[in-house]
Amino acid sequence: MSPVIRVDAGWILDIQTRVSPLNTPIADWGALHVMADRHIYEQPHGQPYYEVPAARAATLLQCAVLLRPFTEYNSVIGWACADQYMAASGEAITPPKPDEIHLLTGAIRAQEADLRDIARAIASWR
Repeated sequence: MSPVIRVDAGWILDIQTRVSPLNTPIADWGALHVMADRHIYEQPHGQPYYEVPAARAATLLQCAVLLRPFTEYNSVIGWACADQYMAASGEAITPPKPDEIHLLTGAIRAQEADLRDIARAIASWR
């Protein structure tokens, strides 16, 4: 099993300042913290619930798109977080076509892609 990279709201905010224009304001601090905390959710005996990096990265993207912690650019910020998470986990990703990200985030927004679908897509881009 890959080591769990633990990120916090500050890590997400650092990425947000690098990828969104004019430092997009926070719309919902609670959603931001859920986005940060969900990827490290652990089962009662301490084992990570999301065992592989792609699943943990998927939680970041899904939370950003559905919970919309920022006033704008949630998909961009969520994707950047997922991408950076995978890189930090030693599993850099590159979508085969630029529109793959837009198609995935659109499917998330329409609730046509669940966490498994998102993780599967991210893992396939390694």
